[in-house]
Amino acid sequence: MSLPLEQECAEKGLTAKGLERRRRILNAAKEVFLEQGFENASVSDIMKRAGGSMSTLYRCFGNKFGLFEAMMQQSCDDLFASFDEDRVWSDDPTLTLYRFGQRFIEMIGTPQAIAMHRLVLSANSTESEQIQSLFYTAGPDRIRKLLTLYLKRQREEGRLQIDCCTLAAAQFVEMIKQPWHLQALLGVPFDPALPERSLRQGVDIFLKGTAA
Repeated sequence: MSLPLEQECAEKGLTAKGLERRRRILNAAKEVFLEQGFENASVSDIMKRAGGSMSTLYRCFGNKFGLFEAMMQQSCDDLFASFDEDRVWSDDPTLTLYRFGQRFIEMIGTPQAIAMHRLVLSANSTESEQIQSLFYTAGPDRIRKLLTLYLKRQREEGRLQIDCCTLAAAQFVEMIKQPWHLQALLGVPFDPALPERSLRQGVDIFLKGTAA
């Protein structure tokens, strides 16, 4: 897994000014990739928005895919920061699953997150498999692993009965994001209250099926 942006930059010896320049390029890259898709995005257009030279871009990221990879990693690090907070996790599975679900729904339901998901699904270039693998590792797989660790601890402490925590984590995540997330990806209108209803019912069904 890639290092968080600040840690990576520290290990490379970047100054605060260098870190700010890097973030500016990555933010501009995110705008352009979301607007134009990976195939149509122009690195020269990205640098026009960010300011700076093309040599800086290639020195920092290597090529267009390297820039996309760094942009994806920064985006996911920023989104996942809230899951590291202690108030998300507790020894009360009901409360924890609800808080986790709230953060997750907020994370994947933003217009920017929906646009990123569409971008990845629509990738149609020689790098498409790499893009999709990168997205899966930095996003869906990362969230599944976080929840898996929590479920394993609750099983070990006798609060939940679960055969395979990895599978259970994936099932819970899928349960609370449907059907509204697919509708959002497809541009199909849905009741704004549906995500909350999906979460509450998902937590209820999950806990009834795993009660110790």
